[in-house]
Amino acid sequence: MAESKEKVSEPIQRKALIVAFHPRTMTPYSRQYEDMAVEQGYIYDILFWDRFQNAALDKVGNEYTLHRVCTLGGSKLKKIPAMIYFRKTLKQIIEKGKYDRIVILNTLPGILLSDILLEKFESRYILDIRDYTYEKYGFYRNRVNQLIDHSFISTISSMGFYHFLRREKTKKIFLNHNISNVSEAWNNCPDFKHKRTWNIGFVGAVRYEEENEKLVSAFANDTKFEVSYYGRFNEGCHLDRYCDEKQIKNVRFNGPFFNEEKPQIYKAVDIINSLYGEKSTDVLFSLPNRLYDCALFKKPIIVSGGTYLSEVVKKYNLGIVIEDYDNIKENVIQYIENFVPNEFITNCRRLLTDVETDSGLLRNQLKNFFREESVKCLENMK
Repeated sequence: MAESKEKVSEPIQRKALIVAFHPRTMTPYSRQYEDMAVEQGYIYDILFWDRFQNAALDKVGNEYTLHRVCTLGGSKLKKIPAMIYFRKTLKQIIEKGKYDRIVILNTLPGILLSDILLEKFESRYILDIRDYTYEKYGFYRNRVNQLIDHSFISTISSMGFYHFLRREKTKKIFLNHNISNVSEAWNNCPDFKHKRTWNIGFVGAVRYEEENEKLVSAFANDTKFEVSYYGRFNEGCHLDRYCDEKQIKNVRFNGPFFNEEKPQIYKAVDIINSLYGEKSTDVLFSLPNRLYDCALFKKPIIVSGGTYLSEVVKKYNLGIVIEDYDNIKENVIQYIENFVPNEFITNCRRLLTDVETDSGLLRNQLKNFFREESVKCLENMK
């Protein structure tokens, strides 16, 4: 009688879904999750949102793209139909995909999918909090904190976010710096003394019109300065129109760019413009990628006083904190005259060293998350 052969079961292929809230060009931080998923043997799908045109959902390889107009800035009420469509589409993808892990990039998609995450993925999702959204509303903030409590871990891109989350520091939350292009960093900083024209550059979605009107007015038609903008205009921002009306000729608008183009862009920039003002909570506590661009590409940064960003800039001595907008030009010129390149490079390295330490702690948590025993690991963190 022939011996029966035991059937060897194949290892189960584990699956993850990464949910972004913007196009890939605006979501460089997704890469750390994608790379770790692959490193730990997962297959994964990722969804991006093309907010600038309407079209059918498409998928190329493992990458979904949802096409539905939902402009940055502008009326929040007008965005509701697009948010409903986003939730409906994601719910279908999740039901079909049978995922073991989910990573949510930004708070709003977490809120839109909160019932699914809490009921079906407890301790099997990460909430990546990138910005302030609607946390001023108690019911919304409470739901965000509930999502944090039931996540494997959650991440924030600024320690200042504890202010609007209104909670004590917890082992559930890790700092996830808004940094990219690390491998393309360089060690040379601007040679202010031998340049005939100094370029003040804003790299990102063009907004904060009030602060930038003051900036371009301060340097209007001064041949020693050029003010440049790289990025798409947010809805409602008409800084270009303001420059035309005031006949300001030394301002350049260069249009959208891809993240991988930033190193080339910063070769033309001498000082980074990161003036946000201090009136709005959505910028009061954030740390933008321009802070890290400052350290990576060795360019001093201009920031608004009274913000968490200004505290960090002062701590590491990375640039100019503007307390009085009437004196922007004088402050910049004084900074240039007293600029010491070697000291500035040392300060940049101090920040990057601290970022590297935080990133190492987060990386260990991501390894645990994508491991099969990650839910058990969670019990030790509580």
